[in-house]
Amino acid sequence: MKDLNLFLTQGGTWVTDRSIREALRQVISDRCKILYMHSGLTFGTPNPSLKRKEILEVLYNLIQEVGIPTLCVPTFTFSFCNGEDFDILRSKSSMGALNEFIRQRPEAIRSADPLMSVSVIGDRPDLATGLGRASIGAGSTFDKLDRCGGVEFLLFGKLAGDCLTYMHYLEWVAGVPYRYERPFTGQIHDGQQSYEATYNLFVRYHNVQANAETTFAYEDLLQQRGHLRHAEMGDSHLRCIPLEAVRSVYMELLAKDPYHFIMEPFDPARADRTFLAKDMVAL
Repeated sequence: MKDLNLFLTQGGTWVTDRSIREALRQVISDRCKILYMHSGLTFGTPNPSLKRKEILEVLYNLIQEVGIPTLCVPTFTFSFCNGEDFDILRSKSSMGALNEFIRQRPEAIRSADPLMSVSVIGDRPDLATGLGRASIGAGSTFDKLDRCGGVEFLLFGKLAGDCLTYMHYLEWVAGVPYRYERPFTGQIHDGQQSYEATYNLFVRYHNVQANAETTFAYEDLLQQRGHLRHAEMGDSHLRCIPLEAVRSVYMELLAKDPYHFIMEPFDPARADRTFLAKDMVAL
C-alpha cells in the first residue's frame, strides 16, 4: 500500500502514515497498558489535499494500531475557572485537535470534571468514572493512574514542559507550599439533567511564577537517564515516558529543593490568592 502523505516539513519532505506508525512502535513499550497522550500537530504543514478530519482519523487509527488496552487523553476545559457551564457531551476541549477528535468518538467515555476532564477508550473506563471532586488531588484521574501499573505518557508532538499535567499532581502529593486548593462552582450538563457542583483545583498563588528553565531541564534529565524514548518526526518529535520514571525523578528534585520548579523561594506569609482567568488552558 502506498504511503499517505500527512505533513510537509519545512525542509520539503513528507511525514507519512508509515513513518508515524514506525515511530509509535519505537517509543511505546510492550509493557504499556494505559497510554495517556498529550498531542500537538507540530510535525509540519497538513497536506492540503486531505481534509482535517481525514488526517485526524488516520492519526487516531495509527495510535489504535499499537494495541494499547486503554487510551486516555486530557480534554480539559477549565470551564468553571472561566466562568462557564460545563457540558459533558458538548464542551470542546482546549487540548488540541486530535484530543478533541478522540473526545467525540462514540466509543470514548468522558469524565464529568468541569475543569480537567479526560476521555477514555478501552479497558479502563473507571479512569473517567467514579471520580472525586478534586481535579488534581484525591480521587482524580491522576490519583487513579498513580495506582495503576503499565502507564506511559505519550508526548505526540509536544514537550513535557508544555503539557505534562501529572507533574502538578506530584506537587500535590509532595504538598508544595506554593499551591493551594481553590474551589470553583458552576453548572454541569450531562445530557439528561443539569446540576450545580463544586470542584477543587490545585492552583499556584498569584505571586508565584513557574520556572520554565528547570521544567524543561527536568525533561532533559529524564532523557539523560534513559527514561525517555524519543523519535524525530518531521519538524517535531514523539516522546514516551513511563509514569514511574516521571514520578521518581520529579519527586527526587522536589525533595532536594521544594522550590525547584518556581522562580524563587516562596514566603507563605506573602501568599496572594488573587485568581484571574480568561480563556484558561493550563494549570
